[in-house]
Amino acid sequence: MSNAALLQLLDWSEEKYWTIHQELHDAGLIAKGRGKGGTVILVVPESSEDVAQSAAALSKPNVEAVAEELAKATDEAAERIEIREMDLYAPAVTVLKKHWTQEKQLLHGIFEITAQMGRKDTGGSWSRPDIVGVGFRKFEYLPDRLLEVYTFELKAEYDISIKGVLEALAHRERATRSYTVYHTGGRAWDDFPEAQRIEQLAARHGVGVIVAADIEDYGDGWEERVTASRSGSDPEEIDRFLKLTLSEEAKSHIRKWY
Repeated sequence: MSNAALLQLLDWSEEKYWTIHQELHDAGLIAKGRGKGGTVILVVPESSEDVAQSAAALSKPNVEAVAEELAKATDEAAERIEIREMDLYAPAVTVLKKHWTQEKQLLHGIFEITAQMGRKDTGGSWSRPDIVGVGFRKFEYLPDRLLEVYTFELKAEYDISIKGVLEALAHRERATRSYTVYHTGGRAWDDFPEAQRIEQLAARHGVGVIVAADIEDYGDGWEERVTASRSGSDPEEIDRFLKLTLSEEAKSHIRKWY
């Protein structure tokens, strides 16, 4: 967790936080990680003797009080960050089928979870989105229907970083539009350290960004912060991508559209 987030969660003064931070680090109970403002990594001891030695290394007699306070804060954090990424897939597909199809005016709309495909080879690193959507759009003054292939990369509250944009960018070469959906768990989007950088990077590369306070509530919970631009992907690449990622049932439905 970032130092800023942990400091806010504990509701300590900075002086108290950094004093205890240094004590725990010197005792080997935490490690310092990378990230804006630094991050805290919990070091899991291998045995009870390691725990005793680490506790003995602390200079002040407030070890038990600090441990209790940290445990309480950890429990509160666990309750708040209880939704894992894989828990987002099914409700996201439900929302996309019901609301995305209507908003994007798709004549058809097929959405499938493609993240859980085991060891199936789909083309290398970051080649498999979490969700794939396929549908046709029809315009008033254009004679032909337009095929849209959407990819969605989902990120839970504890994993909100530019990595989601980079993964979606990798999918974009085999789709028409690629999005990253960040689930904030009800927290304000601007409170996340990389929020602005995420939007800037996404807009620069044509990747869409959706912020979902509540993954199941499209009306009040989903906000399209950056709209994905249509890519000029090679039709052969898109065709091969659909062949490798979609189920036989979904591919059978798509064949009937023509």
